[in-house]
Amino acid sequence: MEKKLKLDTSWGDTMEVSLEINSYLSNKGLYIGIVSECDGYSEPYGDLTVNLADKAPDYCGYVDVNNMPELEQFIQENELGEFTGLTQRSGFVEYPLYLFDVEKLRELCPDGIAEYEANIGKARVPQTKELSR
Repeated sequence: MEKKLKLDTSWGDTMEVSLEINSYLSNKGLYIGIVSECDGYSEPYGDLTVNLADKAPDYCGYVDVNNMPELEQFIQENELGEFTGLTQRSGFVEYPLYLFDVEKLRELCPDGIAEYEANIGKARVPQTKELSR
């Protein structure tokens, strides 16, 4: 079962949403989409990240504050990641670069983050710990 997050929209309502994680075809950068439930069906609501000219570092993404200005607050409230202090301009918009919390993304969308990591060559290796005696 997908974990739901709360999104306070710029229109003043609150929605329950889930995340879709993948990578952009052009550069294998991190793609995060927002999915809403409507009449029992999942449908794309919007894109959390945007694909800009310069590929973001692994596990980072430029946040689409142009179309959804509430996304930075959404990221903070749901502890999805942190602002790196860097931005990239495209047109008239400065897109903030966020480093996303990999374990939180893994918890919310395990299949998507696994596919993203496979695309960037960082497939997760299960950790084994020695037993204490």
